Amino acid sequence: MKPAESAVLLDEQDFEEIDRLLESLGADDGLRLDGAQALLTALVVGPQPIGPEEWLPVILGGEPLGAPSPRLQRLLDLLLRLMNSIEHGLELHSYDPVFAEHDTDSGERTVDAGGWCEGFSLGVDLNAEIWELRMQEDRSLLDLLAPIVALGVDDGVFAEIRNPEMAPLSERERDLVVAQLASVLLDIRQYWQEHPPETSPPPGATLH
Repeated sequence: MKPAESAVLLDEQDFEEIDRLLESLGADDGLRLDGAQALLTALVVGPQPIGPEEWLPVILGGEPLGAPSPRLQRLLDLLLRLMNSIEHGLELHSYDPVFAEHDTDSGERTVDAGGWCEGFSLGVDLNAEIWELRMQEDRSLLDLLAPIVALGVDDGVFAEIRNPEMAPLSERERDLVVAQLASVLLDIRQYWQEHPPETSPPPGATLH
């Protein structure tokens, strides 16, 4: 592995430290590792950069940052590395979403995408006006988001843009969306790179 590459990637200990810091520094409704990764992912693939002074309070559940502390600085450093690793993973088509896992009463492990979808939705909300205007002007952007929207149906995420009659995904459909997630995210990032917010929608866009 190249030195620059190893500096970007996070290991299991880094992920565990991020989660611990989020739990101790954030509000009760603050995000955990899965949601934080997804929020940063939405910013990486979205229409324009947002600084940590805006996204870090959202991750922490709206808590004011207050005076800098070593633990808060450590969390910020790790989250910035996480953001870089997201960009790096997308470039290599190897984005690996972090989903929560729960034990069922029968002793099986189930994957819960709800926290990830909530975080992605909050990341979109940080550029809400740009996303909403473009989705009204160009149906193709909504179509690109459709797999992620479908992933959040079970948890009521994206209620404002999803079809209320959309049925929850089957286990096979969910696995397929997860397997294709890196490709979906790359398509969304490419859309905004080719059609940034200050430009008009692409030719042939459906106007409403």
